[in-house]
Amino acid sequence: MIDFLIVGHGLAGSVLAHMLLDRGQRVMVLADKSPHSASKVAAGLINPLIGPKFNAPLHLEDCLTESRNFFRSFEKEAESSLFKEFRLHRIFVSEKQRKLWLEKSKNSVFRRYARTVETRKSCEKLGLEATLGAGTQLASRLDFPHFLQLSEDKLREAGCWEDGVFEEINWVEAKKIVFCEGYRVLQNPWFGYLPFAPAQGEILFMEHALSIAASNGTWILPEGKDRCLAGATWKHDDLESGPTEVGKNKILQSLPLLNKPVSKIIEHRSGIRPGTRDRFPILGKHYENEKMFLFNGFGSRGATTIPFYAKRMLDFMMKEAPLPKEADLNRFKKNDTPTS
Repeated sequence: MIDFLIVGHGLAGSVLAHMLLDRGQRVMVLADKSPHSASKVAAGLINPLIGPKFNAPLHLEDCLTESRNFFRSFEKEAESSLFKEFRLHRIFVSEKQRKLWLEKSKNSVFRRYARTVETRKSCEKLGLEATLGAGTQLASRLDFPHFLQLSEDKLREAGCWEDGVFEEINWVEAKKIVFCEGYRVLQNPWFGYLPFAPAQGEILFMEHALSIAASNGTWILPEGKDRCLAGATWKHDDLESGPTEVGKNKILQSLPLLNKPVSKIIEHRSGIRPGTRDRFPILGKHYENEKMFLFNGFGSRGATTIPFYAKRMLDFMMKEAPLPKEADLNRFKKNDTPTS
């Protein structure tokens, strides 16, 4: 008998599976490795000041604590580094944005993460083109591919892994089934009706163009020795198109933050993020079939938010504790739900 079948082994499915195992549950992960997985474009960026307005995400402090604790614990057990902190240079794209940064610097929460304000000249010395200067902030990054490989190895060794596509008839012995299959939830007969809004994204893997992390809306991050990542695009149609010339050119045209020619492109990648229309994840139990659960819709903020919501999901499934209201699938009208 299996206590929990986890359908999908992206970041959501892997974190949830390991937390369940830590609580002594009998777990099986069913993995169908999609060529369009969000992990293809996931930079693993954990950014406490998001978007052009430098807003802090909901539950920020708790999210950062849960992410740090989970991944630090995991890397200690795996004896492998997964998680690093660094400074991110946020290039001001307008005088209004620069003033907003200075105004928000009066806020104590903002100051926990914001650091110096760099001048144009100091940015130029770092290889950045920043007419209005830049603010620096603390950020973190999860080595996404490394974590998923370590997770897979651990699950296989424990006999908790199976490759394949979900067919309900094959898993009658599972007490609970949790769907963490990313954007493919759109075809899910129990939860596909929910307001998901997946977005395709493209990134470029390039020869080393910058030794620091920077963003002007488009980000560029050092990637090992003499390499970097740049991205990312957002597209809500033709999701499975794969890497495109349009996407590549959009990234290159959005990199005026570099004050030197763009380096050689080594690889061009694409993947599909499992987003939602209101930008909050969707968690919960099917309104009729009490065996079916959903843990999905984390978009580009998964590395920041998934461990936090995974703990709440476990308490919901095992103790019937309430879910955070912003993520509970019951926030959508039940009378709009079709029967499966």
